[in-house]
Amino acid sequence: MTIEHGLRVPMVGTPQDTGAYARQVEADGFDFMWVPDTPLLAGLWRDVYMHLTCAALETSKIRLGPGVTNPITRHPVAVGSAIVTLDEVSDGRAEVPYGTGYSSAYIIGRKAATLKLMREAAALWRSIFTGERTQLGGLEIELDPPRAHIPIIMAASGPKALQTAGEVADGVLIMVGAHPGCVEWALENVNAGIAKAGRSASDVKKTLVITACVDDDRQRAIDTMRPCVGNLCRHRFVGELFDRAGLTPPPVPDNIPQPYPDLGHAIDWEEAKRATAWIPDDVVAAMNALGSGAEVAERVQALSALDIDAIWWRDHGTWTHPEALRQGLVNAVFPRL
Repeated sequence: MTIEHGLRVPMVGTPQDTGAYARQVEADGFDFMWVPDTPLLAGLWRDVYMHLTCAALETSKIRLGPGVTNPITRHPVAVGSAIVTLDEVSDGRAEVPYGTGYSSAYIIGRKAATLKLMREAAALWRSIFTGERTQLGGLEIELDPPRAHIPIIMAASGPKALQTAGEVADGVLIMVGAHPGCVEWALENVNAGIAKAGRSASDVKKTLVITACVDDDRQRAIDTMRPCVGNLCRHRFVGELFDRAGLTPPPVPDNIPQPYPDLGHAIDWEEAKRATAWIPDDVVAAMNALGSGAEVAERVQALSALDIDAIWWRDHGTWTHPEALRQGLVNAVFPRL
């Protein structure tokens, strides 16, 4: 089976800059490009759909979407409207990856979405996209013409979320690290949800998030990617997850410094590295794809043997384009696959 590859591209510069970068990503042969959606994160990010529109206008094949949106900072109806419009401007290339909105919600003082709300959002979007009569609360609508091909992709990490995605979404974005044992654990939960809903395994596209660093200096790569494991280590299910990877969860210190605006999006990455110095090298190496092009390709080959359909690549950066990763994948990893 051929694995598709996508790239996470943060909003850097103007929407026109994102459009120009999307043109390069498409020329590299990537299948999709998703742009993060946390409005005004640290006062620096802007509106994702304006950036995606410029990306659509500069490309012709690559699929586009927010990576990921949520039903908290934008009402699901507003998300649906934006996605339909993106699908129109891109000639049918829009996707709607969505999650609970943790990083988006906390900056406006809200909690992340519940799984109940995640189910409701998926049901609303499917109703809208397929052209069914849809109750919006005060008015019924029918999308004309329908856009039934737009996939609804739910991001998930924990067992309940993974099972929910298997029940209700067209695709699941698996966020459990890059160790094959962890991915197998996630797929078991997705398949449990698929079975509960009476669906076929082929009904749900499985996309794996891989945080990666292509660098011949393996220790430097480990040091760079250490903060990317920080939030994963604090999940309630980390013991069960790490057990499948043959890892022991490191004790989480009290009062961990919190870089601005948060650990995963730290403006000062050196500060983030200091804040996660307690995470052992073997955990960092197991949960990311890192090292030389040959080492990263070997990890991809191991993961490709599992029941996954696509990989969404992301580096550690939030405030720059993933240029080192893009070049590393294109020049040193993909030729080995």
